[in-house]
Amino acid sequence: MINIFLYDNFFITIILFFTVFVIAILLDKIIGEFPNNIHPVVLIGKVIELLKIFLIDMNLYISGLLLFLGVFIIFFILNYALYQVVMYLPIFFVVVISGIFFSQAFSIKFLLDSAERIRYILDQKDIKTGRREVSKIVSRPTENLQRPQLISATIETLTENITDSVVAPIFYYFAFGLIVISVFCYYHLFDDAFIVTNLNIFVVNNFGMDANSNVIDIIFISVIFVYAYRVINTMDAMVGYKNGRYKKLGFIPAIVDDIVNLIPARISGYLMIFASYILGMNWKNAYRILKRDARNCDSPNSGYPMAACAGALGIQLEKKNNYVMGDPYKGLDTYDIRRAYNLSRWTIFLYLLLQIFLTALLFIIISFLF
Repeated sequence: MINIFLYDNFFITIILFFTVFVIAILLDKIIGEFPNNIHPVVLIGKVIELLKIFLIDMNLYISGLLLFLGVFIIFFILNYALYQVVMYLPIFFVVVISGIFFSQAFSIKFLLDSAERIRYILDQKDIKTGRREVSKIVSRPTENLQRPQLISATIETLTENITDSVVAPIFYYFAFGLIVISVFCYYHLFDDAFIVTNLNIFVVNNFGMDANSNVIDIIFISVIFVYAYRVINTMDAMVGYKNGRYKKLGFIPAIVDDIVNLIPARISGYLMIFASYILGMNWKNAYRILKRDARNCDSPNSGYPMAACAGALGIQLEKKNNYVMGDPYKGLDTYDIRRAYNLSRWTIFLYLLLQIFLTALLFIIISFLF
């Protein structure tokens, strides 16, 4: 059993780390997305767009590597500069600022609200506006899509983005943070911390005291690691196509994105099956369709939550000339968007519960091991 002093500091570090997560969830629920002109992910996209202009004409596979390295070099330079400021702030402000930034690295409110807004528009039989709204959340052309196709596109995007916009960012925050905290405990790097006996540093200037830099490092760098994922994901969304003019430029970004989403996508898919069971939907069919159709997409990951949703709802989702998921037991209706909304909301809720449980479990294990 770890000594009481180390235990207290470890416990408070876990609490602070978790508080950042709680702040982020609450801000997403209350405020949602920042305006585009100050949104961190949008700014990442502008950097990618700028470098893309210079690299697209190379028409070489190495251009994708240069894009990848260039964006990350700029990303880490900017974050290192930010860290030089953050390390001198009181821990209280580090926690709050980190929570604010973290809230913009995932998107629960916007994702769910977008689907509900489209459902309402299509319920009003306003196909023209529905096409315009769907075009904001999908990459495919929407000007000729009919009502069932708009419904399918909405459900596909809603469920696919559970991985990219929710599960993966939160997964990497906890995965990186908890691994580092465990390493710090193993090597007794909390021994010299005195955040317990000097609570005043929560609200007064920290002056970069070495004794507490470990705590600040864990919190700040965990959020930065989330944004590293968002850089990869945004790069893939902008250039990660397997044909056309982006075939060579997007080759490496697409591969890296496939790798980092490997685990989160499967978590999303299987939690969606569990959510369908809770909601009284056809969870057995959700599992069957996931096993059968999840690999129908070009991406090895995006099909998992989409296929599970198609099976649970007993519908068929189709992107023309790309993939088909599920069986056409019934025609698509706007009510299916609402059902997919509820299924997605429960999937997200279950994932948040899972992360809380795993954090508590790790805390207990470390408490007894070290």
